[in-house]
Amino acid sequence: MEIRKIQVTGAGDTRIISLPKDWAERHQLDKGANVIIKELSTGDLIIYPQEAAIQPQKRVTSIVESDHVNRDILAAYLLGNDIITVVSKKGEALVQKSQIRDLSRQLIGLEILGETLESIELHFLIGEEKENPRKYVRRCFSIANQMQNDAITAFLKGDAPLAREVIDRDVEVNRLYFLIVRMLKIMVDDKREESYLKGPACLDWRMVATYSEDLGDDSVEFARKVQQNPNLNKMLSSDTLSKIKLLSDSTTDLLNQSLENFFDQSVIGAELLKSKIATQLRNAHSGIQDDISKLDKEVVWQVSSLLNLLNKLHETAIDIGDLVIAKVNDSSKTRS
Repeated sequence: MEIRKIQVTGAGDTRIISLPKDWAERHQLDKGANVIIKELSTGDLIIYPQEAAIQPQKRVTSIVESDHVNRDILAAYLLGNDIITVVSKKGEALVQKSQIRDLSRQLIGLEILGETLESIELHFLIGEEKENPRKYVRRCFSIANQMQNDAITAFLKGDAPLAREVIDRDVEVNRLYFLIVRMLKIMVDDKREESYLKGPACLDWRMVATYSEDLGDDSVEFARKVQQNPNLNKMLSSDTLSKIKLLSDSTTDLLNQSLENFFDQSVIGAELLKSKIATQLRNAHSGIQDDISKLDKEVVWQVSSLLNLLNKLHETAIDIGDLVIAKVNDSSKTRS
């Protein structure tokens, strides 16, 4: 950090500070070169070369191969690096190339563009920094929501292949989740405030993305139980199965609405949704629970995972709505 005095020229209308020599030389700034001066919403000023606005500097990192190289690559990806070079220990050949290739296929936009005996160079090929992350969050949430719906359908029909499909689709949710986290991290670090979202809002979006990823994981956990025992549905009466189907369809719509309320920042929509869960859907859930509780303890234990999944789905919808309500309440307190 440097402290520089402001100087006044002319009639006192112009205030000047000098730029650090090392910084100017590093960016090849000489007499007549242009720099951009921008005021942030905080009141701070930032200065950067005009060339940097046209050709943003790529973020580059190098990783030495180790037993946890995939973890290091994932961390570098999430931190927003554009070029990730993995090098072997001095004088040795890379031994984990196949694992690195497999990981690159699981991370959207990350491709291997260079390879030698001792190194692999991965490049991120999607220019997502200035993009609106809404389409990625919507896609991630949509897949996860359909997974939970299909997992419950697999239970209702005793459909083991459908349960297998739910498990296989989890990789799509994970790939989108990692991309969203990467995008939001870059937006948080964007000191020029040119990103679609500002720092505080990125935290809420990260939470919604996390709810999507959790929703996918919960669906996979339940689908595995169905796959292992596709006859679970035969433990329940047709009337109870009908109630579960109706509640599942309502919950799918409810989760979609909770996401739209978040995108629209609709407090009224979020509050109405919470009210619906607290009355109509909660009562439907209790009705199913009452039906099951009358059966043998073994049956209750076997289908308890279904009740847990339904409960988590409702909690997810409430939590997303609370993000909207809390944000508005904070804004009201700030104004007052």
